[in-house]
Amino acid sequence: MPTHPDAADDAAATATDRLIDRIRRIGSACVVGLDPNLGRIQGVLPTAGPASTDPKACADRIADFNRLVIDAVHDLAAAVKPQSAYYEVYGEHGIRALRETVAYARTKGLPVIMDAKRNDIGETARAYARAYLGSEDGPSPLDADFLTVTPYLGMDGIQPFIDACRAHGKGIFVLVKTSNPGSADLQDVHCDGAPMYERVARLLAPEADALVGTSGYSAIGAVVGGTWPQAAASIRGILPRSLFLVPGYGAQGAGAEQMSAFFNPDGLGALVSASRSILYPPAQQVAELGAEGAIRAAAREMVEDVQRIAGGQRDA
Repeated sequence: MPTHPDAADDAAATATDRLIDRIRRIGSACVVGLDPNLGRIQGVLPTAGPASTDPKACADRIADFNRLVIDAVHDLAAAVKPQSAYYEVYGEHGIRALRETVAYARTKGLPVIMDAKRNDIGETARAYARAYLGSEDGPSPLDADFLTVTPYLGMDGIQPFIDACRAHGKGIFVLVKTSNPGSADLQDVHCDGAPMYERVARLLAPEADALVGTSGYSAIGAVVGGTWPQAAASIRGILPRSLFLVPGYGAQGAGAEQMSAFFNPDGLGALVSASRSILYPPAQQVAELGAEGAIRAAAREMVEDVQRIAGGQRDA
């Protein structure tokens, strides 16, 4: 399994164990999403010239911007989370930029959560798992520490990813209750007297319990939107040792005050993710601090905000 400069000493540590170790050492449970929008990048780095429509030039610009962001947050973020769609749109050049981004994050000791929301069955699911979580032949070009996975083909669609976690020491985050308002269309529908998201959590629970590492947390985590603290409390009762990947902070409207339901009493158990509010700080801040300084200031503000809540849980 791949290791990082800040990996836990235990050679058998899983990606989750290494991530928990990092959270404890740097005092941050914040994830920076790498969702590069070329129009908004122009507002942060206007001196880089006008945006091009050439896929290679676009991908080069994205890779350069991501390196700047990683340099700004590498000691503040628990992990980075590239959203694969922003790279796939540029074809082979975008995939190359994604590969370069993953590789650069590793040089800075940053775990990588690949936000690709993959799912299928049989050989196709196993191929997705090999693409993002490694194989018997070793890491793939897009090899990440964690992968987001959708559950709506059932457990046989998730099992190949669980198998890859077990074989290669990786982790997954399964979409349980997502942050978007439309999540209610399916995830809140009641099944046997409980919302569908609770059924998904209950299906995951035995597998999560079987993959708890030395940190006390499982390789199988859950995506739980920061806009749904009440749902988070019920899911936590079902998945007490799973990490929650919590989108919705910042631009999507969730504040730190809503985060207490996501953390365990040990001050761990949640990773709070933000993208736009970190990547694209206000123009005045960019003018005063420079692009890297403004991104770093936004990340530091988020870390302090979230850790106040996590620490409050621990001290309660």
